[in-house]
Formats: sequence, C-alpha cells, structure tokens
Amino acid sequence: MERTNYIPYIYLFLILAVYFFGLNVPLFDDDSAHHALIGMHMYLTGNYVDLIDRGRDYLDKPHLLFWLAALGDELLGVGTLSYKLPTLLLALPGVYATFRLAKRLYGQSVGINAVLILISSQAYILAHNDVRMDAILLSFIITATWLLYEYTLTYRTDRLILGVLSLALAFATKGMTGAAVPVIAVGSQLLYQRNWRFIRSFKWLWAIPLFLVFIGPILYCYYLQFDLHPEKVIRGMSHISGITFILFFQNTERLQGVNWGSSGGNDPFLFFHSLLWALLPWCLLGYWAVVKKGIHLIKTKLVYRPGEEILSWVTIVVMFAILTSSNFRLPHYLNILFPFFSILIAGQLENVLKSSVSGTGERNWLMITQKFVAVVMALLGLIINGYLFPVKSLVVIVLSLAALFLLFYEWTSRRDFLGKLVMISFCSSLFTNMLMNGNFYFQIQEYQAGHHIAAKIRQLEIPLNNIYITDWKSPSMHYYSEYFFKDSDPVTLAGSNDFWLAGSMASIDEVARARQMKMKESYHFPDFDTTKLKAGFVDPSTREQACRDIGLVHLKKE
Repeated sequence: MERTNYIPYIYLFLILAVYFFGLNVPLFDDDSAHHALIGMHMYLTGNYVDLIDRGRDYLDKPHLLFWLAALGDELLGVGTLSYKLPTLLLALPGVYATFRLAKRLYGQSVGINAVLILISSQAYILAHNDVRMDAILLSFIITATWLLYEYTLTYRTDRLILGVLSLALAFATKGMTGAAVPVIAVGSQLLYQRNWRFIRSFKWLWAIPLFLVFIGPILYCYYLQFDLHPEKVIRGMSHISGITFILFFQNTERLQGVNWGSSGGNDPFLFFHSLLWALLPWCLLGYWAVVKKGIHLIKTKLVYRPGEEILSWVTIVVMFAILTSSNFRLPHYLNILFPFFSILIAGQLENVLKSSVSGTGERNWLMITQKFVAVVMALLGLIINGYLFPVKSLVVIVLSLAALFLLFYEWTSRRDFLGKLVMISFCSSLFTNMLMNGNFYFQIQEYQAGHHIAAKIRQLEIPLNNIYITDWKSPSMHYYSEYFFKDSDPVTLAGSNDFWLAGSMASIDEVARARQMKMKESYHFPDFDTTKLKAGFVDPSTREQACRDIGLVHLKKE
C-alpha cells in the first residue's frame, strides 16, 4: 500500500494562507484606497459610465478595475475583501497561462517551475495585498500572450477570439500598454521563427476589428464623459477627447512626464535596482537568465533552432528599455514582466540541468547563490518581524514555523539540482511572506489613521454629514465610512456651531480658536504614510514621534 505524500498539500495550504492574510490587510492610503473610492462612487450612485474621483472627473486609467471594485461592493458590501478579492480571482487565469505558455515553449517541468517562481515573487505577492492595476494587468497580458501564440501554431478560432478578448481586457485595465506587450512578445517569436506562412496568411488581421469591438464599451464611456463635454477642464486642459486620450496619449503622457511630473525620472537605474527586491528570491537568477540568453542569441546570430524561444527575453529587454526611457517611473511598473521573467528563469535553469556543456561549476554557483539569497531573505523576515514589529499572533507563528520546517526539509533533501534550488527559494519566500503578510503589514496599518477613524465613527454613530476633514488626506477614511466627506473651509462651515472635524490636531486647534468653539470630545490616532516607510518610523524607539497626531474632535459653540 502506497503512503500518501502530504508535503504538496502543506505547500498549497501555506501559500494560500499567505495570500489570504494579504486579502485582509486594510487598504493603503495610496492608489489602493483611491481606486476603491472611484469604484465606491459607481456603487453608491449607480453611474458606471463616468470616472469620478471625489467629485472631480478622473482622466487617467480606464474603467475595468473600478467596475470590479463596484461589483465587489455590490456583492460583498464595501470593505477590504470586496476590493481585493476580484483581483485575486482574476489572477488565476494568468497563473494558468504562465504554466501553459512555459509548457508550450519548454515542457511541463518548466511550466510548473515558472508558476512556482511567479507566485513566490515578492512584488507579485505584494500586488495582491496593496492592490492596484498591475495584478490583473499582468494576468491579462500573459493570458493574451499565451492564447495569441497558440493561435499562431494551431489557427484555432477560439484561441484568436479569447486572445483578443484578453488583449482588450488588458487595454481596459491600463490603456495601450496592456495591448502592446503581448503584441511585442508574440511578434518577436514569429519573426524569430521566420513564420512567414502565418504572417502572410493575414488571418491575424481579424484581431484588429475584434479588438475594436471588445474595447467599444470603454471608448463609449470616454465619449460620453469627455467628448460630449468639451467644457470640462482636466489638469488645466479643455476640449478633451476621451477616446483620443485613451487610445494615444494616456501612456505617452506618462512616458514623457507630461502632466505627471518626473517620478523616478532622475534615477535611470530605478528598475534595475528595484528588481533586487521586487523579484526576490529570484532576482539574481533574473539578471543571470537575461544575460545568459542574450549571450546565446548573439552566439547563434539569432538563427532559430527548433524548441527555442525568444519572446520572454525580448519582452523583458524591450519593456525595460521603454520604461527606463520614461520620465515617470514607479517600481510596480515592473510587475507586468514577472510572468516573462518566470518563464525565462525556469527555462534557463532547465537548460542548465539538461546541458552537457554546463558543468557542475555553474550548477554549484547557482545553488550557492540561491542558498545565500534564501538565508538573507529569511533573516530579514526574522529581523523585521522579531525585533522591529514583533509577531503577536500565535497562528502566524505556527504557520511560519511550518514554512521554516519546509525550508530545512528542502535544504537537506536529496532532490536533483533543479528541484532543490527551486524549492529552497520557494520556501524562503513562503517563510518570509507568511511573516510579512500575517504580521508586518497588519502592524504598520495600525499607524494608518483613516480606517481607525472610520471604525470610531461607526462606534459613536456620528451622523456622516456632520463630519468634515481638515489638513489631511485619507481615502481609506472615506472608503471604510462608505461616505465622501467634505473638506472644512469657511464656506462649508458657515452657520455650523456643532460639528466634528477629522484631521491634524494642530489644524483642529486652529479652527476651534478661530471660531471660539470648545472641544466636547476628542479621539487621537497616530498616522504615518505606510507606503513610504522611513527609518524613524521603522525604529520602535522613534516610531510614535514619526507619526502625525490625527484627531476626531467634536467642536461645539456654547
């Protein structure tokens, strides 16, 4: 009688636990809560056409994430889960597509390893905690790439239709960037293979009208909100064509820094060093795989050999060049490349395993490198969650110890070179992110005042229309209160002698003195921008001093 191997089930349970913890971390007062608010406006008003950002027309990203957020609010009620869960569910097709594309290009074992690399990458895990556009964009991009590449090989109509639909969904998430990446990937592979038969068949031209049909709802919404209203002024511009903007200017404006400034524009190496943390524990293998593949392509003079691929390498190199040349750079822009990195790394590791040219020297070097990264990553997790933000939950401790046990188990196992390297790396990420998602992010969100004030408002049953905000911005306060609060100013507060203020205590004191009002009730909350951690906040001894004093205060004139 065969004994059941429970280890794979333990792995599955633990990785699901990591993502489950991330689902429940309160929204960050940055893009996450901001995007959730736009979706909440749709839900509360029933207007799913216009993109409205706290009373102002929003002209930047398309509708899909906001529709998903509104749908989550409809089904689950306004809250953390209703915003994050749709993104996690839509990530599943991307994981499957990564497996299928890697399997098509290299074989089943590479497909499995590519998935393990993807779901254990640091920024990929974070993208399902601090949810922005990138998680679903990544999923639609790799799904479109797989399906369209399958169409070039099989000519199956369903692959074309579903591939173009995925392309349109990527466009509906973040504009033409979403549509361009799969075209670059599949186009590079066609040219590398010299697949003139497919190119000359012109059957691929059916993709163009299909794409226009599928993006029609997005274009129509932009037409209704902007093209029919030339009088609207957005970022100092009037007579705006929403259709023209989303088709041509949305991404080029960011590349040029027009209307957006130059975030990261002074650091040409931003993406190169961001990869060091974003692709942990696979970052060094990422650099290695790109260089190794590039050297191979130069040596072979780009001559195609059966069983070889170029799409993952070209997509990474081309998009790195485009993003690096941009005047507006943010580290999370890298996320869309993670499936391609996963496939390239897994493929190059498989080549090393099977190659008669690669000796034990390269394999030993790769193993030592990944063991070093695994140890460093685990130690960082212990320092952060043992000293800086000590773990308080017994459940997190038990699950983290289980992940640590698996790390030791794989370290001492007798697996082959590739299996051992992949699983040691995977376990180090599992252990570290169990601590990060289960403890660290929950603890730092204790220092984000917005959702705490929303909870206090519900507890005290304060009328929402009698609360105003002063000298403070907190999308999460609006979201978790399910209400859009007004900013305090002399016009808004005219004639009001009994109201509540939320904001910096210094500003509230100033309002109280200027209007000769007394503080009847006062509640204080430490507040810090937890998306931009600094040494003063991370250090436990100076954390309280690094925070702003945010208050919820009842003012009344007697």
